[in-house]
Amino acid sequence: MKKVTDISGFPEGPEEDAQEQQASVEKLLKLTENDTNLTVDSIECLPGSQQGDNYMSIIKRILVRGKRRSRTAKKSKEFFISLIYKRQIASLQRRKLFRADEAFANEINAYTALVPVLQKFSRDRLPFPACVYAGADAEGDLIVLEDLWRTGFRMVDRRKCLSYRQCRTVMRELANFHAVSLAMKQVQPVLFHTMKEKVTEIVYTDEGAEFYTHSLQTSLRGTLDSLHYSNKNGALDGAIKAIERLNGRLYQIMSTAVRNSHEPWKVLCHGDTWVNNLMFNESHDKVKLIDLQTMRYTSPVLDILHLLYTSTGAEVRANHTDELIHSYQESLIDALRVYVPIQNRFVLPDLEALFSYANIRAEYNSRILYGLGIAMWLLPAVTFHPDHIPDLDSVTMNDFKTKNHEKTIAQMLSPDYHHRMRDTVLEFYHKGILETI
Repeated sequence: MKKVTDISGFPEGPEEDAQEQQASVEKLLKLTENDTNLTVDSIECLPGSQQGDNYMSIIKRILVRGKRRSRTAKKSKEFFISLIYKRQIASLQRRKLFRADEAFANEINAYTALVPVLQKFSRDRLPFPACVYAGADAEGDLIVLEDLWRTGFRMVDRRKCLSYRQCRTVMRELANFHAVSLAMKQVQPVLFHTMKEKVTEIVYTDEGAEFYTHSLQTSLRGTLDSLHYSNKNGALDGAIKAIERLNGRLYQIMSTAVRNSHEPWKVLCHGDTWVNNLMFNESHDKVKLIDLQTMRYTSPVLDILHLLYTSTGAEVRANHTDELIHSYQESLIDALRVYVPIQNRFVLPDLEALFSYANIRAEYNSRILYGLGIAMWLLPAVTFHPDHIPDLDSVTMNDFKTKNHEKTIAQMLSPDYHHRMRDTVLEFYHKGILETI
């Protein structure tokens, strides 16, 4: 089969998986740019992500060459743009099982109903890619985004733990993002309430409970298998017994952490802040947040826990968690001082008192089991070798119920997974957190 090579350095992918129609691209650009004189002369379709870096959608990079001509100009002006096309995965079975349709719809809502309002309020200070189009065309659901690669942003190797500096950059941007919710609730409460109602919980909901309960239970069993594998001298006996007490309870623990948050703490959260949804500039002092499929309205500390327990190593958490939360808190207050206008500044003292370091740390600690659960769930995906990725198109609900899926996953787990899972569980065990289960 003929291959196409991605200019970004990503591995080659099947050409049939990367095709878009030139006429459709031209039609979309005429619509989004409101320019009926625009013409597209050629397009080139390339893979938009590496193997194993995206599980819930198909990502393509579309290189577009064409011409623009104003009504008064005699000559056309050539243009070149690079766009990211995001489409649904083809397998209907996989889409149904993983609630991919609901997730894609949630992301379309995010880009059409939330991000424009948030960016307007923040005066374009939020770290999201520009959205060219979000909706559907003749081929189905479609999201078209600016190509952040062209502006110097890159994904990092998901198998490498984020550094303290990278985490600090993300924490500052999360604080900036969360601060907009807190400010809007004070300044434009009706608009904010209307907007946040467009967000739909994808995972911790009645419709998703059966599948995600089995999925998390599979992850729990995988964790126990990994701990037994690493328990060469009996040093993990106590931790294993503690983790066994989570049997049959992990989904409920995670759901409670997400759904049982209360005002005034709730903000719009990214919902999936793992390494693959982050793109850094060359100096790693700026970051973009991508993939808004699981955007949700809940406690801000869940975005922090999600980041630290999927994308950092034990050393960063042990030595820098306090600093990172301090950085988050300081950035949050700084952002609130920017976003709350002068006539509403009387609310700032109460917000600053509520979101003190001590209170944020207490909120973090109260939901910390979410960090353990998300590590159990996502570390296999984080650490898979690109040449050993499970075929999710063939997975059924029965595979989770009969343990077939975990047998497949177990054969693909890397030594890095076992090392990171062991470190994470021991962290919770030595801190006495597992005694509260």
